[in-house]
Amino acid sequence: MASGRMWTKEDKEYLDEKWGINSIPYLAKKLNRTWIAVNLKAKRMGLGPSTRADEYITANQVALLLKVDRHAVTRWIIDHDLKATKRVTLFKKKCWMIRHCNLCKWSKNNQDKFDSRRIEIFALGYEPLWLQEKRKRDRELPKNSFKKWTAFDVQKIIIYSKDMTYKRIAEIMGRSYDSIERKMGRLSYQSNLLEKGVEV
Repeated sequence: MASGRMWTKEDKEYLDEKWGINSIPYLAKKLNRTWIAVNLKAKRMGLGPSTRADEYITANQVALLLKVDRHAVTRWIIDHDLKATKRVTLFKKKCWMIRHCNLCKWSKNNQDKFDSRRIEIFALGYEPLWLQEKRKRDRELPKNSFKKWTAFDVQKIIIYSKDMTYKRIAEIMGRSYDSIERKMGRLSYQSNLLEKGVEV
């Protein structure tokens, strides 16, 4: 995928010519861009909507876009006011659908929930000032900030939590207090879902 590449005259002419004829995934592949970037550019060029579904992305797609666990996105929807709606897909499976504009607005107001260092430039379709500033701030964070949790890490934190404070666990695991607190909250949340018979 293109990273930070400007739209050339040829790119825009191609998009104008093919919009509404080919699918957005096809155009994204041809233009070497994310489909979100293609969709947003088409709107800015005044090409009109392709289909109503193109305005939405699934929770799983949001997880891939922001490089977070898919369960985190579900938690954002339920506990942190990320606007979403449940829809039935072609295969009769319900999934969370999120409007692109709602994702951008929520991301701006919840910058502590994700690490911009993992996100491709222009992955949202554009680079707003707030995201540019967050990228600068995140580059100054310790390397283990937002560090991905492995299954072994989870086993350790569960064991440690039986006898230690979050502060002590953070020191041993080389993470921040907030990181430990958030992870324990997630584990508790997932445990509650399992007790209710909800798949996580």
